[in-house]
Amino acid sequence: MNQAISSYQKNQISGMSQKDLIVLLYSGAVNFLKQAQKFLQQEKPAEFSDSIERVHRIIYHLYTTLDFERGGEIADRLGALYTFIISQLYIVNSTKNEKIISDLLIIISDLKEGWQGLNMDDIKKTKGRGGVMPTGNQTVISAKV
Repeated sequence: MNQAISSYQKNQISGMSQKDLIVLLYSGAVNFLKQAQKFLQQEKPAEFSDSIERVHRIIYHLYTTLDFERGGEIADRLGALYTFIISQLYIVNSTKNEKIISDLLIIISDLKEGWQGLNMDDIKKTKGRGGVMPTGNQTVISAKV
C-alpha cells in the first residue's frame, strides 16, 4: 500500500511546474515548522529535532538549486536569506526558542506567497533582462524530506 501511495505521489509531482514544486517545498517547510512548534509544546525533543531537520533539508535544497550566475542580485539576496534561515534553524534546534520558530514561519510563508503570486508568463517575457531571477537549475522533491 505504501509503495502505491509513493508511486502516486511521484507521478503527481513529476507533472508539476517548477514554480509549483517550489511552492510545495515552502509549504512543506511551513508544515514541518508548525509540527516542530507542536512537538516543542508537547516536550517531544526527538520529534522536534526531526521536524527542524526536515525544514533544514528543504531550505538547503532550495539554496543549492539557485542559479547565482543567471540570477544576479536577486539570487544573491535569496541565497543570503536561505543562509540566514539555516543558521536560525541551528539556533532553534539547540535553544528551543519558540520566538525564532514564529519568525521563521513568517519569513517562509512570505516567500511562499511571493512564489504563488508570480506569473511565470510575465517572467518568460522578460527573460534575459536584468533583475529577473531564474528559478534554478533543478528542483527535485524527495518523499524523504
